[in-house]
Amino acid sequence: MMKLTITKRSLLALLVAPATLTSCGGFQDLEEIPQSDLQSEAIWPDKSISAQKCPIVEKGYVDAKALPAINGKWGCGSKAPFAVSALGGRYPVAFNRDATTNCVMTSQLYRYFSEVVQPMARDTLGQPVVEIRVAASYSCRPRNNKRGAKLSEHGRANAIDISAFTLEDGTVLTVEDDWAKRNRKGKFLRSINRQACRYFTTVIGPGGDKYHQNHIHLDHGLHGKAGTWRVCQ
Repeated sequence: MMKLTITKRSLLALLVAPATLTSCGGFQDLEEIPQSDLQSEAIWPDKSISAQKCPIVEKGYVDAKALPAINGKWGCGSKAPFAVSALGGRYPVAFNRDATTNCVMTSQLYRYFSEVVQPMARDTLGQPVVEIRVAASYSCRPRNNKRGAKLSEHGRANAIDISAFTLEDGTVLTVEDDWAKRNRKGKFLRSINRQACRYFTTVIGPGGDKYHQNHIHLDHGLHGKAGTWRVCQ
């Protein structure tokens, strides 16, 4: 698998002209650069987040309900999970079903959609996203459901899988059907997948591996000795 990162020059190109971006899986890829450069572009979670405090929820920026702590087997669980049903902001985004995620994931999702997904949707597709299809959130299982694999970040309420995006006019973009298309829909999906690498430490779409052909996986797990390495596929 090829780890892909984003330079400041590449980032500017994404923000200014997302409709021209192509991606992996048979498409022209972005320039590969050292991890250190990607780290300089990384947008980290609010430092005030804790098991007792979640600013994004307290301020009402998301529609989320605090859930009891989850104490699962095999290391699964979360001290302070939330049932998230929508992201607020100028262009709100509803979830087709509640996603159980921790405060870090909830906060990063809000920022990612507000700062990247919605501006790109309006610029590339002419309208905002109004709903996402949640393929998975909390689930106590190993990575890729492979027996003997490490615990998935889904098992920590630290991940979400998104399989489709519904636009304001009712148009539905599915990752499975539209990712590889050489049109605005495909370019939009590949663009937001790449930009997600600034907000999440793991981003895997159809260009990553066989387990992610019908959804985009986002999580904030720890990679590398310092826990800051970003997997962008």
